[in-house]
Amino acid sequence: MKQYPSIPIASNIPVSAQAYKLSLKAPGLAQSADPGQFVHIRLSPGSDHPLLRRPFSINDIRGDKVAILYQVKGSGTELLSKMTPKDTLDIIGPLGKGFDIDPGKRHHLLVAGGMGIAPMGFLGRRLKGLKLKHQLFYGCRSSSELIKTDIKICSISSDDGSCGKKGLVTSLLPDRLDGCQDPSVYACGPWPMLQAVARICRDKKIPCQVSLESFMACGVGACQGCVVKGSDGGYLSVCDQGPVFDSRRIDWDQDCVI
Repeated sequence: MKQYPSIPIASNIPVSAQAYKLSLKAPGLAQSADPGQFVHIRLSPGSDHPLLRRPFSINDIRGDKVAILYQVKGSGTELLSKMTPKDTLDIIGPLGKGFDIDPGKRHHLLVAGGMGIAPMGFLGRRLKGLKLKHQLFYGCRSSSELIKTDIKICSISSDDGSCGKKGLVTSLLPDRLDGCQDPSVYACGPWPMLQAVARICRDKKIPCQVSLESFMACGVGACQGCVVKGSDGGYLSVCDQGPVFDSRRIDWDQDCVI
């Protein structure tokens, strides 16, 4: 982990109805990050608004540029969407624990729901670099929210049927898993989706890693504001023990934490 107080913005462009892709000129981050890790961004250096940093998954790394995907949801991301290559950002990262890739597995299946696509670009690129067979299951609410990705897509689903198959992305997973030999699953998205993926993999005895979202204030495990219940009865800090966990470590019966 390292703080970069003045990282230049390379580009900041819309990629769907509500989402943007931010590219940063950040060679130090690019060299040290792994898929599944995140950065903590201070959006307005010199101002108290917003007070807290915002966590964002690392979407991709190409050369010395680091990309993140984000959805405009509040004042912080609204402010971020108006920034241009004339601006710089104060960034801490890379943070958290990323995905563990087992090169011995024959099939690597990525499952993304909505903005859960954010960390999958970097993961897909790493799997491709390792020459490991991988495919993406991608679910969204409608075609207007679909974000273009260069990961090999197995199936797309949408809530309204405007792209791919109508329904939940998790309904597509069991049949594909039955057709795979020795698969491993990586998932990121809303809590109910992760809950369903984890239970499908549990029942089929397939290893599954989930990337959790949670409200984070510090990003380094100090404030304990992002904890979730673990399956052993204790609590897990999403920001520094995660955000990626073996799905068996999470108590999936707890209320939605996102």
